[in-house]
Amino acid sequence: MSRTQGIGRSELGDLTIMQTALGLLSELDEEDIDWIFHTGVERHVIADTVIVRENEPLSYLYIVLEGLFGVRIVSIPDSEIGRVGPGEIIGEISFLEDRLPSATVTAIESSLLLEIPSVLLAERLKATPSFGAQFYRALAVLNSRRVRERVSSLTTSFHAKLDATNLIGEASRTFFSWIESFKSLLFRADGEALKGDGHVSEATAVAVDKTFLDFCRVVHTTIGDSSTENSWVKAELGARLQREILPFVLLTETMERFYSKPRGFAVDFQTIEMIYRNRSAGTGRIGPLLDRCFLSSPIAAAIRNRRVLLAKEIMRTIQAKDGAAHVTCLACGPAREIFDVFQQLDDRRRLYASLVDIDLQALAYAADRRNNAGLQNRLNLINANLVYLALGRQKLELNDQDLIYSIGLIEYFNDKFVVKLLDWIYGRLRPGGTVILGNFHPNNYGKEMMDYVLEWRLIHRSEEDMHRLFTCSAFGRSCTRIQFEDEGINLFAECVRD
Repeated sequence: MSRTQGIGRSELGDLTIMQTALGLLSELDEEDIDWIFHTGVERHVIADTVIVRENEPLSYLYIVLEGLFGVRIVSIPDSEIGRVGPGEIIGEISFLEDRLPSATVTAIESSLLLEIPSVLLAERLKATPSFGAQFYRALAVLNSRRVRERVSSLTTSFHAKLDATNLIGEASRTFFSWIESFKSLLFRADGEALKGDGHVSEATAVAVDKTFLDFCRVVHTTIGDSSTENSWVKAELGARLQREILPFVLLTETMERFYSKPRGFAVDFQTIEMIYRNRSAGTGRIGPLLDRCFLSSPIAAAIRNRRVLLAKEIMRTIQAKDGAAHVTCLACGPAREIFDVFQQLDDRRRLYASLVDIDLQALAYAADRRNNAGLQNRLNLINANLVYLALGRQKLELNDQDLIYSIGLIEYFNDKFVVKLLDWIYGRLRPGGTVILGNFHPNNYGKEMMDYVLEWRLIHRSEEDMHRLFTCSAFGRSCTRIQFEDEGINLFAECVRD
């Protein structure tokens, strides 16, 4: 176990932590957030560490930044009664009621907490009534959300016990039929490979690709946002979809990485590189076949397309500039579009780029490419937390930018944060400078496969959503332009600073 004073001074590691900090503290103003960050102490714990013991005094309130905790009570010793993950609070009920804890909380995996002394928190609440009002509201909102999720979970569990014949709607029957048909096709393909040289024919592979896309469309129609099915039916069908398809997904290389999230979130720089490389791989005979299905899907194609689209926009910025264009990429990942542009330039001095990411491994990967290409004087690598930047908790000397863009960042965050991020970007652009933000569009018919099977949940936004966000920000008006990559499922909203 280790502790570090002042969470703002540490390397928090990934988007999961950024989302956590934002979701938990969105009810508080910036002064209160600052107090929590400076008063709290980071606490790293390993698996099986007991954080709270039932009926023993508790001196701290904990915010879970990363990891997972199990909740147990003495009267039911062999079973968890719940789990607590990123963005949730441990010990708030005991703090509110001034009573001993009613359960024991234990780390299930290596985890990161923000530990706030209860005495200091109580003093702050008493001394600053405005902080107290907002803090208690934040606790109420979080506990209300927890109750709603628990009720939803219990409802889903109850209905999951019902026989499948209770799902008698035509759409449900079609849904189950498609699951079985797709599985049967995979088994037939496996049999073909088993009898041959371990590979299926191109005709079979093409048939599996087509069926996979048709299956995605059926899933989208049946349990997507526009479906007329009620919420528990959607939840049950989504859960069954995962149970039936996930064993096959785990045989793939790319989709398995989306699901397992080895770096804490689905789309890390290595996952993006795998999609760019576009070489199917996996375990056994079915793994590479299903991996090819995903890599050929509109989702993966859109990720490759947006690299091309942004490279064109960067080049467009350079061509419109007399001297060197200053371009910044937020949540840069592998930043391949930047390197693509440098390869196209006759004069590399036309571009100076800053790559910002919270992931040190992503920056190290970009640094290797930079050094190998001899671009040390043209590429600035910056390790920074975009949430802290947007909330004013961290400073970054970055001004008079011609273009600031992010390919796939804001779809992980709520509207409130996106507006704050736009405000921050506005202040770093020169007059006439441009921002471009990418986001998945609701037309993405692979959304439900992402949500239910891969557990890769993003906020999908329409053109109207993007116009509204820019209007609410310091830009104060609708987007200058919205364009789509060739698959039509990733939009890119652009606005020019007046």
